[in-house]
Amino acid sequence: MTKKLLRAGAALALITIIATPLLLADSYDGAGQRLVYDKKCAMCHGKHGVAKETASGSASFNDPEWQTQTDLETIIEVVKKGKGKMKGFTGKLSEEEIVAVAKYLKTM
Repeated sequence: MTKKLLRAGAALALITIIATPLLLADSYDGAGQRLVYDKKCAMCHGKHGVAKETASGSASFNDPEWQTQTDLETIIEVVKKGKGKMKGFTGKLSEEEIVAVAKYLKTM
């Protein structure tokens, strides 16, 4: 009985960890998502998702191939942890803002 409860608790914790970013994203509508992107990302990644010189080597977010190959969860992790020259935004943006940016990138 105790093992079953532990397994159920672990499963619930895992579901919560996975689902929380997706649920939080509903707090920002499209305009709110764009505002976070414009404030924190556009300075390097460009207003329309085409990297400026400071982010050279970064993918163009409006590239159909990038859009097809990159899922929301991957974007969230890159925004949190960083990649290449970009430092992560954990502690600089709330979880809700990170998810909002990721969702906005998928609309480009």
